[in-house]
Parts: sequence; structure tokens; C-alpha cells
Amino acid sequence: MKVSVFFLFALCALLFANAQVIMEPSDRPVALSGTIREVHGFGPPGYGEDKKSDAKVTYLVIELPKPINITCTPERPEWASTDCAAAKRLKLFFFSNSGSDLELAAKKMIGRRVVFTGTLKRQDTAGEMTLIIIEVTAINNRSGSS
Repeated sequence: MKVSVFFLFALCALLFANAQVIMEPSDRPVALSGTIREVHGFGPPGYGEDKKSDAKVTYLVIELPKPINITCTPERPEWASTDCAAAKRLKLFFFSNSGSDLELAAKKMIGRRVVFTGTLKRQDTAGEMTLIIIEVTAINNRSGSS
């Protein structure tokens, strides 16, 4: 009996630990805490299909402690599990007038835990590199506040 209860508790803990967070609505600014990472990958023409001829790219991501998801309409219903999957890594985009300042600040904090404020968006093209991106509007290097 005790063993059964222990296994049930362990299973629930495992499921809870791997649970994804659903962020809604996706058109409003959110604050996310995670670690800035520099990722090396492949760009056009094939985004990694032919590593010899595809361009090598480097980009910044925020790596979250748990995967998140936002609302999504798949291109085709049978592609829902791929098109609308959760993500633990979000590519950082810097679109505002101070985007270059924000990007320089982010590069100085690679490997550190920070809070990003921005708007979440589902990947539109392979060039966005991650399933969900964040259009960054602010960075706070103190991960305890949001």
C-alpha cells in the first residue's frame, strides 16, 4: 500500500514538473524569467537540411525553466502537434527604437538569469528559428523581480 502511494505521488510530481504553462492572451506584454543563451544553428537555404551548404547563424534565446505555449491554429489539423507545440527556448527579437541597446545589453548577460518583457508570437517562418519568439521591449537583470 505504501509503495503504491509512493509511486502515485512520484508520478504526479513528474507530470507536474514537466507541465507546460499556457500564456494567454498572446497579444499583451508578458514578463518571463530565464537564462540568456547564444545558439549556433543553420540558416538558409535549408535551415540545417544540408549543413555543408546552409549558412551558419548565431542568435540569442531565453531558455525557460518550463515550456510555455500560446494559442495556435495549425496550418493543417494533422500538423497541430508540430505547429502548435510548446517551447522552452524562445528566440529574442529586438524591434523597438532602442532595439540595438537592448540587444547589446542582452549580449552582455549571456549565461545569466534575467527577466524579459515583451510580446509572444508563434513562429511564422523557419528564419525565426524557434517555435515561439518574444519581441523584447525591456530587460531586467534581476531575476527575482518582474
